[in-house]
Amino acid sequence: MWPFVDERSFWIWAADPYAELADQDEDILLHDPAGLTFLLDAAEESSCPKQRYCANVLRDYSRRIVGWQLSDAYSALDAAAARASTSHDAWVRRWAEYVARLFSYLSDVGPVNRARAEQMAADLLIGPAERLNVRVAPGGKYWQCAEPDSYPTYLYIDRRTGAYRMTCSAPTTDIILASASE
Repeated sequence: MWPFVDERSFWIWAADPYAELADQDEDILLHDPAGLTFLLDAAEESSCPKQRYCANVLRDYSRRIVGWQLSDAYSALDAAAARASTSHDAWVRRWAEYVARLFSYLSDVGPVNRARAEQMAADLLIGPAERLNVRVAPGGKYWQCAEPDSYPTYLYIDRRTGAYRMTCSAPTTDIILASASE
């Protein structure tokens, strides 16, 4: 649930570099479709003390929406990205391109080579590409991509269709991927 009652309360928080929300996971509280336009506005505003923070939350939430296939937030994300594509701010325009690339993963893209799997992993998982493990899963049908963390997230990509699924559970050979066209 979006933690601000109105636009004014958001801007009071965004204008104060020392203001914090009550929860220690403040960035997660900002993951709400209702806040996408506010985060985008703050990311565009060079005088906003929390400009880069809001930009980072925006990028992380976009990755979460598409990666975990939170379809109820697709239209709000798409609308924010459409507006961002014409922004005066270069970072915001690059974010719009990033969102377009994320949305492209929701379509069955056909065969996925290693380079495409690595790009998908870099976009859908947290962390720089050089830290990600990308390999062919046992059985050869999927790319298995993982973050090398103590609580890794796994991304499985069907090598033939491009359909994908993310999971926080241990690696498995029994992967069921729903086609985006189904």
